[in-house]
Amino acid sequence: MNIEDLILSIEQQISQSDKNTIIEFNEETLSYLNQEIAIQLIRTFGSSLLIKLPPKEISFFEWLKAEHIDIWMDLWEAENSEMVYIVSLSFLPLLLDPVRGFPICDLISNNNYYFTPAHLIGDEITFYLEAVKERFLQKESLTIAQLLALEISMAPIDIWRFSYHHGLDIVAVKKAVEQLKEDRMLMHFMSHEELAEYVEFLY
Repeated sequence: MNIEDLILSIEQQISQSDKNTIIEFNEETLSYLNQEIAIQLIRTFGSSLLIKLPPKEISFFEWLKAEHIDIWMDLWEAENSEMVYIVSLSFLPLLLDPVRGFPICDLISNNNYYFTPAHLIGDEITFYLEAVKERFLQKESLTIAQLLALEISMAPIDIWRFSYHHGLDIVAVKKAVEQLKEDRMLMHFMSHEELAEYVEFLY
C-alpha cells in the first residue's frame, strides 16, 4: 500500500456514495497510517469528510458507556444511531496515538477533565516533573497524581482515557486532580467554553 493507492481508494468510495460518505479504515490501512499520512489525507480531503472510529477507539467508548454512561451520553446521545462513533477526518492524527485518541474536551452536561501541558503551572512544576520522570525511568512506583502529571506533560489527555489506559478508578483519579490543584501545580477548567482556547490541532 502507498499514499496514492489510499487516496484513490477514498476517492472511489466518495464517488460511489449517494449520501455523505463515511470512510472506515480496515486493519491493513490502520497499520499503514501514521501522523504524516493522516495530515496529508486531511489536506487532500478536508475536515468535512467523515470517518468511523477505529476499533481501539470503539473499545474505549464502549468501556466508557458501561462504566460512565453520563459521560458517554454527553458525547454521543444527540447522535442518531447511524452517526455514533462517526467523526471528522480532522481527528485522524489523534486517533493514531496508542494511548490517547478522540479527545473528551467538550462536555456540556458534565464537568470537563481535559488537561494539556499548558495546564501544568507553578514555580515547582519543572522540578516536580523531573523528579517524576527520574522515578519512572528507574521503574519506581508513582502516585496517581505523579503519573497523571507525567501524562499531561507529554500530551493532552482526559481523565477517562487516563483511567482506562492505566486501569485506575476514576474516583481516585479525580482525587489526584484535586491534589495537584491544591498544590497549585494544575489549572482545571471545567466548562467547555473556558477549555476551548486550550484545544487545538497543529496540522
